[in-house]
Amino acid sequence: MNQAGCLNLVTNAVVTWNTVYMAAVIDRLRTEGKTVNEEDIARLSPARYEHINPYGKYRFEVEDGLSRTRLRPLRPPPEQKQR
Repeated sequence: MNQAGCLNLVTNAVVTWNTVYMAAVIDRLRTEGKTVNEEDIARLSPARYEHINPYGKYRFEVEDGLSRTRLRPLRPPPEQKQR
């Protein structure tokens, strides 16, 4: 596979990963009774990649007891400063 094809594959994987986790967060917020504005959701983009290091090496290990069909636990949001 050529370099452009590999980059396209990685980009698609990141967008898919982000989309799955964004949906999980939205579902959790709704389950917790929080208001989720549909207009805000319409402006979300799964194409963000600040959490991806394109220059490093990655090693993936499936944790014991972690199902391939289950998402890893969501982290709580960082504390927000009072305005």
